[in-house]
Amino acid sequence: MSKNHNEISHRPLPETTIQSRNQQLSFNSKEALSLWAQKPLSQNLNDTILHFIMSFQSIHTQKNYLNDLKSFLNFTSNINYKCESISEVNEKILITWHEYLSTKTNLSQVSIRRKLMTLSSFLEFCFKRDLIKENAMKFIRLPKLIEQSKTNAFTESESKKIVAYLKNEWKILSEKSNQCVRKYKAAYLKYAVISTLFSVGMRVNELCEIKISDLEFNEDFSRVHLKTKGNKDHAPFLHDTIAKLIKNYVNEMRSEAKENEYLFIRTQDVKNVNKLSQVAIYNMIVDTAQKVGIEKKVSPHSCRATLATLLHKKGTPIASIQKILNHNSITTTAIYIKKADELQEAAATKINIMENKK
Repeated sequence: MSKNHNEISHRPLPETTIQSRNQQLSFNSKEALSLWAQKPLSQNLNDTILHFIMSFQSIHTQKNYLNDLKSFLNFTSNINYKCESISEVNEKILITWHEYLSTKTNLSQVSIRRKLMTLSSFLEFCFKRDLIKENAMKFIRLPKLIEQSKTNAFTESESKKIVAYLKNEWKILSEKSNQCVRKYKAAYLKYAVISTLFSVGMRVNELCEIKISDLEFNEDFSRVHLKTKGNKDHAPFLHDTIAKLIKNYVNEMRSEAKENEYLFIRTQDVKNVNKLSQVAIYNMIVDTAQKVGIEKKVSPHSCRATLATLLHKKGTPIASIQKILNHNSITTTAIYIKKADELQEAAATKINIMENKK
């Protein structure tokens, strides 16, 4: 049994089942998954895809790859192309898939490139295990991308305006919390969530996964323990102000929560304690930005980009920013910095030194 097979049986399985036409693979228990993992790889496409998916540690990565590969399988099924063996994923069907993505969908070049890259990674996985003679994706030209930051960062004044607005909204509702309990809870949640994103610079999915037990409050310092990309541990320190905000939020809003419960949960009256979703946080950011007069395209990632930009402007070394944001590559950090520098240069072009004002 290979090392990969040993590891597979201990990893979580994505919730989505892989299927195409008459075949389906799914597991209802760790025992069933363990037995499957001990079997040698075959030419069966579904079986190979599952092995590929389970070779990754991150549930987020597993789900993304799984969704991309399922969309490819659905495409082959819709055009009545027999694709039950890995050997049937050839150059011709890949060209057809590329053409379909480019002409028959409304996907961005980024999304199309990602779907093709997923297939390329999968075929490379199969090639390295002698399941195919070559990776046919090497003959497919990927859409070109201009390297840029994923989203617009907020300026320092914009970020301060957002936090001030949220704090004021929360304070006003706190004075009449007995009459507007739900609105007060929602305002407090929004204030705590967005302030945390700005201060810590974590990814939105990492914030959603924070549990009460992940918080560490000490006399000298406070920090939050995160599981980041690739299932890696990261424990950023919290500024005293944000530490106090989170601590007060826990004492007031989550005082009865157990250690293994999520920190930020939905405020609606629901039967189960549901963690806050990424979509809900996205809506919080966009809605608040609009209310304070910010019209540019923003997202939760804007808070992360904002922290990188502000640290750069204050002279923080790029290596330190990389460590704070927990980027694997300093190249990723450099993308944030490059956009910040470009914006600063653009602002300089608006200065008319020839204008003579009296």
